[in-house]
Amino acid sequence: MNLLPDEALGLLFLHPLKLPAGARLWMFLPLAMCIAVVYRGTRARTARELPRAAVITFIHIVIGMILIALAAYALHALVLWWS
Repeated sequence: MNLLPDEALGLLFLHPLKLPAGARLWMFLPLAMCIAVVYRGTRARTARELPRAAVITFIHIVIGMILIALAAYALHALVLWWS
């Protein structure tokens, strides 16, 4: 069965790759980096400032998501303690 590259990629939507449970959380890092690069790419005045600004934005996104997760965990623990 010879598939063209776009047909092979289309099969991933029908039969997605199986990821271990622990690996799913690590998929957040490339996603956050892509978001940071695209966001900073629209805001950068020169290409020279893009890498540093994208890394700083990436760090801000990751720290922000960690803080949101800790707040949600604390709220969950508070609700369990209260009931």
